[in-house]
Amino acid sequence: MYFYFRDINIALVTLVSALSVALLVSYAPINIAIGQSNDTQTQNGLNETVDYTGFHSNIEQINGHIDKAVDNKIANNQKLTLAHTEHPIAEVLSLITIPLNESNSELNQTYYENLFNLDNLAKQNSTIADFENQSIKSLDLSDNVISTVIPSNILLSSEHNASVVKDLLNTAGSEYAEGVADGKLVQIVEFQDGSSFINRAYLLFNDTQNISNDANKITLLQTDFANLTDSVNNLKDPSVIDQMIVKINSELGGENNQANGTSTQSDEQLTSGDYIAKIRGLLDQVISSYETNDKVKAKELATTAYLDNFEFIEAPIGKELSDKGESLLREKLRDQIDSNATLYEIKQNIADINAVLDDAAIALSNSTAQ
Repeated sequence: MYFYFRDINIALVTLVSALSVALLVSYAPINIAIGQSNDTQTQNGLNETVDYTGFHSNIEQINGHIDKAVDNKIANNQKLTLAHTEHPIAEVLSLITIPLNESNSELNQTYYENLFNLDNLAKQNSTIADFENQSIKSLDLSDNVISTVIPSNILLSSEHNASVVKDLLNTAGSEYAEGVADGKLVQIVEFQDGSSFINRAYLLFNDTQNISNDANKITLLQTDFANLTDSVNNLKDPSVIDQMIVKINSELGGENNQANGTSTQSDEQLTSGDYIAKIRGLLDQVISSYETNDKVKAKELATTAYLDNFEFIEAPIGKELSDKGESLLREKLRDQIDSNATLYEIKQNIADINAVLDDAAIALSNSTAQ
């Protein structure tokens, strides 16, 4: 089944290659400090606070980027190849640094170096064979990272894997909503992110033993995944994709069934307003961490505010506010932390981000009233 998904995606890569120069959203490479142990927490104390679902999902997203980098390399599209090798370095790695470094600092260093090596091969326009060999090493290391941080009893549980599948699908829905509008590709990288994360979700679902004891339910889920992939490849409206994701998540059971931050299927699911509140809280924590000179934690919190929260409201708040918030939160704040900006500068930027969130809340309120 994996090759069925991958072959379709490679075909799509070839189809959109000619559009990539005009539509590509660039991810500028940045310098990332290797995470240091937090002296205020013990190993056990940290593990008690690790979000294993989020951690596992983030690694699977890195794997999804690697998959897409290979597809684009095969399609001879260096710009998109670079986008997918740089994105994990620029964003996702900061979310996994602390728990991985606490579990195995040597593996943390090796994983960083390996992903940087893959990115360098993309920059050097290496041969396909060399790039594929390095990507295989990266994927193998990803498996090692997952098994190192997540206890085996959790990693082998169907409940955990189902929650990771749902998290991946929700993130995929958010990315897809940015990448497709009116049946057309508007941001190719985001579209590819969405399709690749769906593929990763399916692979994890397919590899999980006893995710359901109901054979009919498994068959239904497999059919739903196939329909979802077909709809993505045919550039169906994001609202259609959201509905399909909500359906799959509901069939998997448990919580976290919303897609694209807009579903209101139950009181336990997050609305766009909930995401805004979470972002504000995380920004307060960024200030607290930065004040105590814990810059690794500050960057992790800033990245979480964007990737796990702001991305889910980008579609409903509109492009202008989305672009402004992304510039301040994803780019400026993280760059400030990396460059040791003053606390005053950090606070001023966060005040600007909160102003964008104020405008976003108004826009959402007006949209609901219409």
